[in-house]
Amino acid sequence: MLDFAILESRLGYSFFDKQLLVDALTHSSYAYEQDVAVRDNQRLEFLGDAVPQLV
Repeated sequence: MLDFAILESRLGYSFFDKQLLVDALTHSSYAYEQDVAVRDNQRLEFLGDAVPQLV
């Protein structure tokens, strides 16, 4: 997994689940092009779109 220490330092925030960060930054087109299973941000996008409807 990539080291996101510089990003976390600049944001002033430490991500607890680094895999969620990777998922959020991985576009579905990149995930589709890979020969191995790669999770992408589409699931998180749908979740983010649904949350305002619940409020």
